[in-house]
Amino acid sequence: VLASRLALSHGIALHLGGGTHHAHVDWGAGYTCLNDLAVATRVLQHEGLVERVLIVDTDVHQGDGTAAIFAGDSSVFTMSMHC
Repeated sequence: VLASRLALSHGIALHLGGGTHHAHVDWGAGYTCLNDLAVATRVLQHEGLVERVLIVDTDVHQGDGTAAIFAGDSSVFTMSMHC
């Protein structure tokens, strides 16, 4: 959530944590049970600070949990770039 708040304050921010993009709504994966990208997105939306969110995920494989959580939600666009 802090990186999201910093992005709002400074125009850009970077979150270097990894792996949390695998956690789904109802199960954990990739060594984590919490998808911090999804939590931060919903917190900022709930607080009325953002309406639409772009999540750019640069990892060696897709953030399947993040993609699944926001599938069908036009207020969030997820983009995964893998090496």
